[in-house]
Amino acid sequence: MLKFRDPQSNIQLAEAELTYKEAVNGEKSLTGTIYSNDDVLHQMERGWSVMFNGDWYYITYVAPTDGGNSITVEFDAVHEFFFKMSKSVAYGTLKDGSHTAKEYLDFVFNGSGYSYTLLSQVDAWEKQSFGDKNRLALFNDLISDMEMEFSIADSGRIMITSEIGQDLSTIVRKGFNLQELNLEYNVSDFVTYAKGFGAFIDKDDESKGRYEAEYTSPLASVYGKLEADPITDERYTKAASLQAALKKAVDSSYSISVGISLEELRNAGYDYESPVPGDYILAVDEQLDFNQRIRIISVEEQYNIYGERISSSVEAGSLSATKQKLDGSESNSVVLALSHATEQADNAVKTANGKNTSYSGPNQPQNPREGDMWWYDNGSGTSFMKQYTNGEWVTLIDSNTKENIEKAVDSAIETSNTYTDELNDKQVELTNELNDKVANGEALLKQEITDRENGDSVTLQAGKDFVTSQIKDYDTGIQSQISQVSDGIMASVSSTNLITDSSFVNATANWTLAGDISWKIDNEIMLKGVRVATFNNGSTNFDRKTSTLKSTPIYTMNLGGTQFYASIDIYAQSFGTSAYMKAEIVQKNSSGTTTKTTAIGGSFDTAMSGWNTYTADITLDSATTQLYLQVTQYGGGKISVARPYLGSTKLNAGDYIPGSSTDNTSTLKLFNNFFAFGIQSNTGAIISGINGDSSGLNIVGKKITISGDTTFIGNNFMDGALIKNASIGTAQIADVSITNAKIASLDVNKISGNVSNFIQSNWNGKYGSTTIDANGMKVDTNGVNTQFGSSGMKLTMAGESVGGIGVQGLTGKPNTYQGLTFWLDGNAEYMAWAARNNGDTSMNPVIQMSWYRSSSAPTGAYAGFNFDDDVIFNQGINVPGASTRKLSFGTKNFNNYNYPYFGDSTGQAGLAYGSGYTYLISGTTYYNLTRVIKALDNLGAVKIPSAINSDGTVKTWFNVTL
Repeated sequence: MLKFRDPQSNIQLAEAELTYKEAVNGEKSLTGTIYSNDDVLHQMERGWSVMFNGDWYYITYVAPTDGGNSITVEFDAVHEFFFKMSKSVAYGTLKDGSHTAKEYLDFVFNGSGYSYTLLSQVDAWEKQSFGDKNRLALFNDLISDMEMEFSIADSGRIMITSEIGQDLSTIVRKGFNLQELNLEYNVSDFVTYAKGFGAFIDKDDESKGRYEAEYTSPLASVYGKLEADPITDERYTKAASLQAALKKAVDSSYSISVGISLEELRNAGYDYESPVPGDYILAVDEQLDFNQRIRIISVEEQYNIYGERISSSVEAGSLSATKQKLDGSESNSVVLALSHATEQADNAVKTANGKNTSYSGPNQPQNPREGDMWWYDNGSGTSFMKQYTNGEWVTLIDSNTKENIEKAVDSAIETSNTYTDELNDKQVELTNELNDKVANGEALLKQEITDRENGDSVTLQAGKDFVTSQIKDYDTGIQSQISQVSDGIMASVSSTNLITDSSFVNATANWTLAGDISWKIDNEIMLKGVRVATFNNGSTNFDRKTSTLKSTPIYTMNLGGTQFYASIDIYAQSFGTSAYMKAEIVQKNSSGTTTKTTAIGGSFDTAMSGWNTYTADITLDSATTQLYLQVTQYGGGKISVARPYLGSTKLNAGDYIPGSSTDNTSTLKLFNNFFAFGIQSNTGAIISGINGDSSGLNIVGKKITISGDTTFIGNNFMDGALIKNASIGTAQIADVSITNAKIASLDVNKISGNVSNFIQSNWNGKYGSTTIDANGMKVDTNGVNTQFGSSGMKLTMAGESVGGIGVQGLTGKPNTYQGLTFWLDGNAEYMAWAARNNGDTSMNPVIQMSWYRSSSAPTGAYAGFNFDDDVIFNQGINVPGASTRKLSFGTKNFNNYNYPYFGDSTGQAGLAYGSGYTYLISGTTYYNLTRVIKALDNLGAVKIPSAINSDGTVKTWFNVTL
């Protein structure tokens, strides 16, 4: 699960596959594919970023793909250093001429938000028109000029040195711990000679010529004089430095690229969790005649959606051809080990007390003792003095100590200047406040004079606002509102918090719950006097499951563009593996399709130390007709929510208005052609009251009582009538239509006509969900159609056939060969057997066994049968083919212990497991297979006799590496 951040700094979680690349040039980049979270899949574009290994990477490329049933998004991202530096410009230019590396780097980094450390000495050099570009381009230009490398430390500081990485003692060898080694030779640029020209010896008299130098490789004696293009660079003011550059160019003209897998490096003793670009190792492959020290150039790692690394690749480069030739005699691993030991002995000098040792050199001393000293110098300007204290080397002084002291002094001066600036700003602020008060006093005096002449403006405005006024009770939140519209007046009394029973006064009676484990209300837990809803799966496994808490829908009557405000208090005490939660306002149209979702505070996957309040601004979509609050918990944990709010008023921080414990409001509407008075539901319908227009008058209510004499004029229609006492003198009924009659006794023989059709038509009319026709009986309930026919029962969902249960024969068998079949139609995806938890009678059943097609198996499941509960096989298992023997699972008792067994059904051949060992069973003999494998493991190259002569000598051998 990756953490994404949108341009408003809201955090979203999503599942994604990922590839991470790191190289010696400082590169840190990501590519990936996102599979989940609609907010991320539908909204990702400019300004998004993703967190990886504690650092933010800015997304530079987004490519959504519609796969038909789902949407995926591919993306590229770079480390925030590269992104921010490329989007920040260093305006102005340095004065042309020679400057130190520090002057150039300070020009690039000042104001960038980043800092650097230069670990190697660099001579001053000249540049022209340096500046007026983005900082990353300028920085890369300097790295190229200085011939340096850089890395990004965990603190965000940029570390610049002549060469990153370490020189390790690791050896990888074909046939021992290296399975495959790939080589790519660059032979086209190979040269053995170069000549160069530096700066003019006398700038004022160019006739004296330039500094010149040349270099001939020792390989020229083998391959002849192969000349490179001459180097002309005025930065070289000494022949020695120019010759060093020529030597580097010639020696590096021939190189080799090497590919090795990460797993093999780890097996070879690599000390790091991940390899670090720049490290040196020794690679040996006798078949390729390759025996060289190589350097790791780049690392690429792939991660699955669960954050697990699934594969890695390492690219390395060798030393130059000259270095290979000169160092060839020392490539043998034994010689290297002896040479290293000799070097340690030569560099170790006993101190005066005879107990501690002082070391010098670039390699870390082996087996140091408490108090030992180590002086490190890599020959390129980086050096330090360390002492071995409490099991680690502690730096006492290094080549940057003087610079660090100067920086500390500069920082103190800068802090002092900051305090001075703050005092000056405070003085200006107080002066401005005094001036504002004087100006406001003058304005108030002028307004008072105007009011005396033209009438009090406050009184006029209050009278003007009366037709659109609100009266609100502070404690209950109940609000009365009168609104003047173009052709009438509307009045209502309602709660300003639109969420019904937001304080859980009626527990969850006004909320909809879903999930195997429900949100619950504990009457003893309160937050500022308001009940709290809590999800807690306890010890029950809830991985990859969801539980939702949904408020009663609020019907908006097409008020697109209307602004609402939401808030909720959240306390996440713990989260399970890959679990997270979010609270969101969901908007839907008249068809029930989601038009928009807005997360309140984003997604959360980290435990909190206490309650936190989160808010969100909600703008209704033009197609929205209803909205509600939904709190969703993905996976296990313990999370509490309280005081949810949704209304047209934006509350102050920490404020809360409770919603009504019911979802009804009283209303009064007076228009020129319509009026309504009564109690209105949240759908806008009058549920008890009177409304009328030019077509008539409606009186609505569950019970209507009329006292006094009542006269009805005109036709009267009654769906039903219960008359306590009635006296009918004479009644003549010429033709009557009776839709509902209770007859105490009916003589069926007196009924004439099509009796079957009469029963069928009246049954179908009475019970709308159940119909009878010539094919059988149909039952329709909420889109699910059940057809009872001649061979059984068939189920259809939303017009698509799913499957059924019925009687069926088998091909090739007689008609009397019958059985019961559960079948799945071709358009359906799976079958399952499920059960509710013990004592549960309302939640969704939990799948215990299932069957999936190969094209539709969900995440975590596989095509075919899946068992999600314990399984026992009491009989043998047949296998396909001609074999008559069976496999079985059972128990074997030996060594006074019962072991789980898998093998032949007779129990004479198989495997048994237990106590950390695996046993091979043959007849009645039990072999400890684990001990045999451990005894043979890591023996190296061994010989096993394959044929023995008559005299007892070995004729031939098997060569085996263990």
